[in-house]
Amino acid sequence: MTAAGVNPVIDQSLEKLREIEDKIRELFDKVNDVMSWVPDILSDLIEPVRRGMNALNAKMAEFWDAIKRFWKDVGDPAKLRQVAAEWSDRIGDRIGDIAGSVSLDKLKTNIEWSGKAAETYKVTVPAQVAGLNSLKDLGLQIRNSLVNLANGLESFWTQIYGTLAALAIAAVAALLSVISVVGIPAALAILVGMIGAGVASIFTTISAVDSLTNSIGVEQTAIQDKVDSLGATWPRINTESMSHSTDWKRRS
Repeated sequence: MTAAGVNPVIDQSLEKLREIEDKIRELFDKVNDVMSWVPDILSDLIEPVRRGMNALNAKMAEFWDAIKRFWKDVGDPAKLRQVAAEWSDRIGDRIGDIAGSVSLDKLKTNIEWSGKAAETYKVTVPAQVAGLNSLKDLGLQIRNSLVNLANGLESFWTQIYGTLAALAIAAVAALLSVISVVGIPAALAILVGMIGAGVASIFTTISAVDSLTNSIGVEQTAIQDKVDSLGATWPRINTESMSHSTDWKRRS
């Protein structure tokens, strides 16, 4: 299991899972204890309890099978947001600052110089600035994609916690109701129904987060396509147009 401290709602959900596990085990022990005092001659009372226990055991197997899909890999929304911020602060914003500093209106080349060299700068610099701005936009898109994933992951765990909290309450109620052989079947039937509804809710929640991750995957593919479209070469200045002294003319 992932260590505690990843995220409050995730920690609370994992604690609810442990609580449910403990209460169900306690319920089985209590039912077995009550049943140990019932003679076989009262089979009419024993058989409904056995059916209820079998149904509960089967439904709990379904429950744990659903939980396995995220029990050991809970995710880390905080880490996703940290990486997203790094894409924004260290890449997007910094590249944007560089693009702003090398734009034609910021360079003195075209103010103080004329001739072939200055014209070469005029042709090349806009392409370089456009490339930098494209990189900045990609950095911000990656940030937004990661933030959306973090938000979706937290929403997933918030819904899971709600489902688990309801199941924990149902388990406690069933445990309190198991005080006589007569009341056990009804308590088990209610708990089995609650667990069935909980399993359905869990799968619905999983389906929603699967849809989100698929959308994020599409976004990441689109971003990769944009990266590929930038090309492998940086727009270079044609140094042949500024290699002779006559290529440079200082403006008077």
